[in-house]
Amino acid sequence: MPFVKGQSGNPAGKRKGTKSRTTIQLQQALLRLLDEHIDELSVDLSGLSKKDRVNAVIALVRHLIPAAINPEALTEAQMQMIVEYLENKRNEQAQTEAKN
Repeated sequence: MPFVKGQSGNPAGKRKGTKSRTTIQLQQALLRLLDEHIDELSVDLSGLSKKDRVNAVIALVRHLIPAAINPEALTEAQMQMIVEYLENKRNEQAQTEAKN
């Protein structure tokens, strides 16, 4: 079967945007490192100029927070999944509030 641009060679494979196990492990290790050494990090950052401090924090955050999703790049099925997820969350919240 010839290669078709925009079509996966393995439709049953990982979905686009899914993080690899290595990426997840690296993020968890970085979070542990930050958690265990937050006091030292704070001291180190305070020794930097404001510009360097902001750049250092941005560099760290890039590895911890997922990139924003462009809604234009989502398929209709993905959008529907998001809508269903949000509706379920809203219903759960309403039920919780009704119990209180």
